[in-house]
Amino acid sequence: MPATMSAPTTGPTRLRLDFDPARDGFSFGNHFVWTDDDLAILSAALKPWAAGVLGVVGTAGGAIRGRRTAGVGAAVGLALALGGGGERVVRAMAKRWPSFGLCGGMALSAAERWPPEGRLPTSELRRDLVRPLLRRRQEATIRASIGTFARTWAEVRFLPGRMPEGPFAGRLARELDAVEASLADGRPAVLGLIGDAPDPFALHQVVAFGIERRGPLDATLDIYDPNEPGRSHTITTAPGASRGTTALTTSMKTGPRPGGGAHVSTRAGHLSHVFVVKAA
Repeated sequence: MPATMSAPTTGPTRLRLDFDPARDGFSFGNHFVWTDDDLAILSAALKPWAAGVLGVVGTAGGAIRGRRTAGVGAAVGLALALGGGGERVVRAMAKRWPSFGLCGGMALSAAERWPPEGRLPTSELRRDLVRPLLRRRQEATIRASIGTFARTWAEVRFLPGRMPEGPFAGRLARELDAVEASLADGRPAVLGLIGDAPDPFALHQVVAFGIERRGPLDATLDIYDPNEPGRSHTITTAPGASRGTTALTTSMKTGPRPGGGAHVSTRAGHLSHVFVVKAA
């Protein structure tokens, strides 16, 4: 189904799909408690990608001349956990984080199930029955994006001068082009969100179903966030104050968590970068 498109000779280009988070997103939030199946399946399925992530983390460590931080330890923990570095490692992770998210699985499943012509709307699917699907699609998004997540997060966290603005102008323009192309083809785009949160587990995935493009780096995206059922959100992108940088803000809940830590970013309502997750 093509997007509704408005492209005047002057002014912004607008593309928007008839994707309604209240109907086409899940009615439950992105909060799950570990089961033995989750631990066994995810750790086994993602084992082949552990070495690549560890390599990215090692590169980041070299770039900061050996400085040791909690973030480096968290990144190594991420690689071991996602790579299935032994049953004891995975179960230790589960004990540290008794609940977890399947945002990638929820975002990809919602995008793939749209439009709901001739089948049950996504909002009517039951959490317990759809969980195996979410787990499989989560695996697909991690396989497709783990390298980009790890590399870009490491740049944001560890390379000097990278915050508060992201140094990703060229990359962001290409990602906005990819969002436009996906929507013009009638397909919602799954986005990976990257910020400077100390814990790489705190990064996130969402669905983009609309864009207003005012320039190469100047855009507003319409977003379904699996963390907030039934609501629409926006991400706004713009050139940063310095050459080659970008400034990203969002209506989604990012920033410090009440109980400690941060979701995506250490600053409320901010992001460092977004990219299209091309999962098969």
